This record gives sequence, C-alpha cells and structure tokens, in this order.
Amino acid sequence: MGILFKIIMQFIKNEATCFWSILLMFILYGCVEPYEGTVKDFDDVLVVNAIITNEYKRQEVLLTRSYRFEDNGPTAEKNATVIVLDGEGGTFNFEETEPGKYLSVNPFAVEIGMNYSLSITTVNGNSYASNTMQLPVSSTTIGDLYAERITNNDGIEGMGIFVDSFDPLGKSFYYRHEYEETYIIIAPFWTPFDLVVVSEGFLIFGMRVILREREEKLCYGTDLSNTIILHSTKELTEDRLSRYNVRFIDRDNYILSYRYSILVKQYVQTPEAFSYYETLKGLSQSSENIFSEDQPGFLAGNIFSLNDSKENVAGFFEIATVTEKRIFFNYEDFFPGEELPPFLKECDLIAPSLEGTVGSRSLLNAIFYEGMVSFYDYNRNPGPNEGPYLMVRSECGDCTTLGSNRSPDFWIE
Repeated sequence: MGILFKIIMQFIKNEATCFWSILLMFILYGCVEPYEGTVKDFDDVLVVNAIITNEYKRQEVLLTRSYRFEDNGPTAEKNATVIVLDGEGGTFNFEETEPGKYLSVNPFAVEIGMNYSLSITTVNGNSYASNTMQLPVSSTTIGDLYAERITNNDGIEGMGIFVDSFDPLGKSFYYRHEYEETYIIIAPFWTPFDLVVVSEGFLIFGMRVILREREEKLCYGTDLSNTIILHSTKELTEDRLSRYNVRFIDRDNYILSYRYSILVKQYVQTPEAFSYYETLKGLSQSSENIFSEDQPGFLAGNIFSLNDSKENVAGFFEIATVTEKRIFFNYEDFFPGEELPPFLKECDLIAPSLEGTVGSRSLLNAIFYEGMVSFYDYNRNPGPNEGPYLMVRSECGDCTTLGSNRSPDFWIE
C-alpha cells in the first residue's frame, strides 16, 4: 500500500485526523479563503494511489474521492475499470477486492526497460490515464537493518532503527522508506475471569463471573509508518546509505515493552516520483500555514483526465524497485533489568455502583452497552457508593482492544 493513501487513512483513523484531513483538502482544493470551519468551493476530485513494483505479487491501486472538511473521511471510488499497460500491447487487469481497493487479477512484476501506464474508467464513464513511467535502474538492496540504543538530538533516549544500503552501479539515488512495526501487548490487569450481564429488568438484574472465552492477555499490535521518509544520494560521492535512521522510538513508548519487530521497505524511485513526494512532505511540514494567503495551489501528479483537460486528479502512478528486511528484538536485549515503559493507558481500579433503575446503572451500562471496562476482581471491602466488583478500563484488562490475539505468520519468538 502506498504512503499517500496510508498517511491519509492512518491519520483519519487516529488522533491526528484534523491535521491530515486539512492536508488532503489543501492538496485537492488548491487556494482557498482563510479557514473559517468549512470550505466553500469544494472540488470533487479523484484520488489515485498506485505503486507498481518489481516484486512479483498482485499489484495494488487505491481509488478514493476528495471530501469536505466536515465529512468523516474519503469515499471509495467503486466499480471502476483499472488496467496497467506495458507499452508493448500487454495489459494487466485489476479487480475490486474491497471498496476502492483494486488488485491485479494475476500477479506480475514490472521489468527494467519497459514502459508502463495506468488507465482508469470510473463507473460514470469518465476516463483517466497516467504519464508513461519506467522502472528505475537499480542494483541496491537493504544490506543491513539493525537497532541500537541511542539518545537522539533532542536528548531523548530510545531505540534507533538504521538501514545500510549501497548501489555499486551508482544509479539508484532516490530512496523512500516505509515500515510496518509489530509488537507484543500484555494487558497489565488481565485476569482469567470476566463479568457478564445475564439479565436486566427495571428493578432487578443478574450478573455472573465466568471464565474468559478467548485470549485477551497477550496480543500483537501493528502500526504503519505515517510520515514520508525520503533521502537522496545524488549529490554524494557514493550511492550509499550508511546508518540511515528510518525510525526512532522513545524508550517510554509501550510498544517496546516485550518483543518488537519492524519490517522496512526500501523503494528506489524515479526523479519524478521523488520530487512529488518531496513536495508533499514539504506541505505536511508547513501545516500551520496550509490556509495562508501564499498557498501554492493544487499539487498535480502524473495522472490526468481524458475527458476534461481542466479536471484536477490527485495522486501519482509510480513504478519503483522495492526490497525489504525484518528484524526482531526484546526490550531486555537493550534495557536489561530496567523498568518497563509505562503502559499506554492509566489503569486505575474502580468499583462502579450497581444502584439505579434500568438504563441508569453505571456499571451495567459500561459493560453491556459501551464495553468500556473489564473485570479485575471482587471488591471485598467496598466503600461508600462502591459496587461489589473491581473494574479497570478495557485496554488494561483486554488486549484485544489494542491488537489481535492471533500471532502473525512471520512472528518468531
């Protein structure tokens, strides 16, 4: 999945919604009036994200529509016809596997020296095409991926993830990195028991302590990179990345607590793709002035409408070389005998009252309707206005609120 779509979707789903929603609108709307809460001149734009690589797999194209600031997020562009052409009469057809996500019907890998272009026809009959692109000539791979305990330039101690890479032909030059990190989560207040609401009437109700029916103590969390990581060796004497820092993790970040793994992908880009991402990165770093009077306007990619030359299309069709490498490490490997990072959430025990009539009992509402709390123990010495059960917020007692209880296929202990 490409970084543009990842950035937008990842931030839409987390606490940085506002920032990246505004960035996306800035890219799509061009110059607008100083922000007053709504955007008057909305432009309904097709957003294309397509990175086709030399990795033999089912390639992916993502299609969405732009959206207003007050909307929840982008809308998937459904039922489109998506084709990649190879310049010699060959075609690679794509099929929609979920709304807005199109995978090639058959796996394929792009090849050096071939011309590739993207063709899109939407359900309403509008047609789009990309400029012709070629795979960059590159003989580089990730030579080494490693982790070190470091103190960064801000004086913060943590873990640095580094990449070494070298192209002996000196033809790669333009690098972009993405990562996917996976880590063990252990619910600090987990118990093998759960509290369930059996029944609730106006004056009476029933509750029961039972054994948990699924694994909720140990889970696996996964996060994707949400920034644009670029580096050019064009002006260097060697086409080499040496000790290049792709990720820094504060030692107080709970994802380091037990076992951690990171998969780093290295893309060698064309100069055009690198320039596009470099501009996009610059826009994201100047977010405070997104709605200022000196806005540069629409960020054009290499995709255009065949029906209307004035229609804006957002995104980029990229052909890139990709290599990847994964490492694992434990917290104890670098911080032996030291205190674990604090958990993601505060885990205070509470004993909500059972008093009240139907619909007003705080404990029952928290369990039955909202899933906000998890059972910890019986409250054997209840105080005034306390109930008979000690509860903790759900993240502290049930790891599935933060990750998956299924071990990933690649996981190594």
